[in-house]
Amino acid sequence: MEKRPTYKELEQLLKKEKEKSARSEELKNSFLSNMSHEIRTPMNAIIGASELLRNDSLSPEERNEFTKILNSSSKELLGLFNRIMELSQLESGSLEFHESELSVHDLFLKLYSKYTQKINETQKNLILNFTEDFEEIKIFTDLEKLSKVLSYLLDNAVKFTENGEIDFGCAIQDRNNILFYVKDTGPGINKEEQEKIFQKFTQVDNSYTRIYSGAGLGLSLSKEIVNLLGGKLYIDSQAKQGCIFYFTIPFKFSESDSLLKEKIETVLKYNMTEIYSLSVIKKKIAI
Repeated sequence: MEKRPTYKELEQLLKKEKEKSARSEELKNSFLSNMSHEIRTPMNAIIGASELLRNDSLSPEERNEFTKILNSSSKELLGLFNRIMELSQLESGSLEFHESELSVHDLFLKLYSKYTQKINETQKNLILNFTEDFEEIKIFTDLEKLSKVLSYLLDNAVKFTENGEIDFGCAIQDRNNILFYVKDTGPGINKEEQEKIFQKFTQVDNSYTRIYSGAGLGLSLSKEIVNLLGGKLYIDSQAKQGCIFYFTIPFKFSESDSLLKEKIETVLKYNMTEIYSLSVIKKKIAI
C-alpha cells in the first residue's frame, strides 16, 4: 500500500510550492518591468528619428545623424528579441549544437576588430588586448555559440568599464579542457551580488533608474550556452577592482595533427594556470 504523506510533509510541500510560485511571480514582474523599459527606449528613438527625417529642411549631416540613430536603435531592438528567442530555445531544449573545427586565432581576430570599433564608437578611454597559447590552435566545438558567449562577456565589459583595459583570450588548462576569459578594469561586483547577476532579467542594479541599460539576459544566456558546450562559467571579482569571467569547455582537437599535439604538450609543461593571477581574488567561484 502506498504510504500517504503526513500533515507535516504536506505542510512543507505547500510551503515549497508557495515559495516557487512567489519566485515565479517575481521573475514575471522583473521580466515585464525590464522589457517595457528596454523596448520603450529604442522604440522612442526609432519613432523620433523617423519623424525628424520627414523634415525636408534637414542638412545632409543632420539626416545622416538621424539615420544612424534609426539604424542603431533598430539593431538594439532586434538584438533584444534575438536574446529572448535564444533563451526560449535554451529552456525548451530546442537549441541545437553544431560541432565543427575552428581556428581560435581567427575567432579572436574577428572579435578584436568588432570590439575595437565598438570601443571607438563609445569614445571611452579603453585599451583592448587578446592573448592565446599559440596561433595555430584549432578545436572542435560550436563556433556560433562560443563566439556568442565571448561577445556577451565583451559587451558587458565595454558597457561597464569607463577606462582602463579589457583583456580576453584562452589558455590550455589541461589535456581535457581549454579555458577562455574576459577581464576588465570596471567597477567590479561584490561577492553577495555575484550569484544574482546570473539570474534571468537581473542586474546588480535592477532599479528603473539604473545607470546602465540592459535586459539582464547576457550572463544568464552565457551560463546556459557554456553548459550546452559542456563547460562551466565562473566569475572572480570584488568591488572597485574589476572582473574576470572565465569558462572552460572540453578541449577537442585533431589527434592526427602530430605537430599540434607536440606544441600542446610543450604548452602544458608551462601551463598558463597563472591566468588566474589576472584576477584580484585567487579562489574560483563556480556558478
